[in-house]
Amino acid sequence: MARVLLGNLVVGMQWEALLGLSKESDEVRELAARRGARQYLVLRNLLGSQVVGLASLPGRRRKSEFFALAGLLRESSDDQNILFLHSDPDDADKVILIGIHDGKPVEDRLVAREDATEAARQFIQEVGTGVTILGDIADGQLETTRQLRLEEVAGSLTREAMAAYRLRPLPPSRMVVAALLAVALACVGGGVKWWMHGREQELQTKLAAIATARPDQGAEYRAQAQAALQSPSLSRGTGYARTMQAAILQLPRETGGWKMARLSCKAAACDALWQRGEGGSFATLLAQRPRVQFQGMNAALESVAFTAVADKVTPVPITQFYLKTGVRMQALEDYGKSGKAGDKALQVTLDKAEPLVPLPAGLTEKEKAAPQVAKGAWTMQGHLAFLDSVAGLMERSGNMAIDEIAVTLSDESPQFSAKGTFYVQ
Repeated sequence: MARVLLGNLVVGMQWEALLGLSKESDEVRELAARRGARQYLVLRNLLGSQVVGLASLPGRRRKSEFFALAGLLRESSDDQNILFLHSDPDDADKVILIGIHDGKPVEDRLVAREDATEAARQFIQEVGTGVTILGDIADGQLETTRQLRLEEVAGSLTREAMAAYRLRPLPPSRMVVAALLAVALACVGGGVKWWMHGREQELQTKLAAIATARPDQGAEYRAQAQAALQSPSLSRGTGYARTMQAAILQLPRETGGWKMARLSCKAAACDALWQRGEGGSFATLLAQRPRVQFQGMNAALESVAFTAVADKVTPVPITQFYLKTGVRMQALEDYGKSGKAGDKALQVTLDKAEPLVPLPAGLTEKEKAAPQVAKGAWTMQGHLAFLDSVAGLMERSGNMAIDEIAVTLSDESPQFSAKGTFYVQ
């Protein structure tokens, strides 16, 4: 729940991504209705992606000016990834935690002091790149980049700079505007109160009947798109790929006279196939790998769990993806075909992007023309020496999620293959 701090700074706002599937005011109203919000603020990052912050401040405060603390913090640093940790001025047992990723607030809440360090570490892991840490917390476990107190946040900004982060009342709906116009026309025409009331009731009854008979397919589609963007598959970004890669590198290639033949990692677990070699036996493998399951005289399977780091991916403009990441993938593909690397060839594929959620037939032409979120499949395969290229490419793009890495081991040419999904708009 949003709270007002000293200096009319608001903390605890709910931040939601704006998909651009309809008019901004309509999308804001729809999200606010679901969250029970009364005020809002729209922010845009350097790549053009938008988020809306929602709050529900008491009605008696509507005539005052209030400012989103998360928004003001963007003016306090040139970095796009910011973590703000500050003691709650009203409760010594609480800490204000605000996380900004790629210029967009993703964390904005009050946490118990004993949970603050763990929550901060989790945010840093999810971001996966450099994070500027601001605030007044110094517990010895996290190194603050710069001390920044609440009173300094607003004090360092001009009134014009702060105005960009002022919370605004919800925009009126088209129905409200139409109702006000009808009332004005009725008054001009000399209509009486009972007549207006009857007309309003009749209009509301007709609108309710129409809404019941004809569902708002645009709203249903936007809700489905929002739900699809919360899928766990979008949390398998660069950080997740690096933990998967680390799990692969930590496993031994040979133990107790047995050799690892194949390895497949997905869903926070790696499944390994062991094959018996000279000097190997059931006893020698069990002594080293007690959780294996034998598949006969000469083969065994083992499942090894690894701690998956959630790393959210964000759809990027489709042209930007092809010009930045796509060009790099083409260069890797051409290099793999050139034969310059001998047996270290690398193959890369990129499928056509398809809508994340199919467009329903009942959408208006304006809704169909709005930017849609799409997804497509990507793959990389080649010599095991190129395994680092997977996470490197994903970090370059920021919109690629990984599903699986498979490894086939041999003395001549160990190979890997990776596959996943990219998201564009």
